[in-house]
Amino acid sequence: MEHEKEKGLDQKHVMEHFQHPDKFGEWMGYRIEGFDTENKKAVTGLSIREDHLSPAGKVHGGVISGFLDYACGAAVFTTMGKGDFCSTVELKVNYLRPINLGDEIKGKTAIIFEGKKICVVHGFIYVNDSEKPSAMVTGTFNLVRAK
Repeated sequence: MEHEKEKGLDQKHVMEHFQHPDKFGEWMGYRIEGFDTENKKAVTGLSIREDHLSPAGKVHGGVISGFLDYACGAAVFTTMGKGDFCSTVELKVNYLRPINLGDEIKGKTAIIFEGKKICVVHGFIYVNDSEKPSAMVTGTFNLVRAK
């Protein structure tokens, strides 16, 4: 997996139409760890903090789904050019294992279908480098090309 800057792809390049700051992302703390533009994949990360927890003491489902929405969007960025933008149409999350305070999670997502107007992305969350996924996602994204 190549780092996004090694391929000349950075958030400012593909975020031309996204003018509003990502305050939700700043709070969540998610990050892009790498892109693979050839294979249309992305790796994202999140360090689990106390304010990510539900009253049950496990990571809140909304944090997981929000992180996976971002992770899928990162994979869609691998197909985008300057001035393009995308939006989430549908997101399906399966919660497989609990995630705890202090865990480091990685989202590994890949485009499985790219049409003229939509992309379908599939991915998983892995906790602390486990080989067993803790969550699974399938997302559909609307594509708007600048051309």
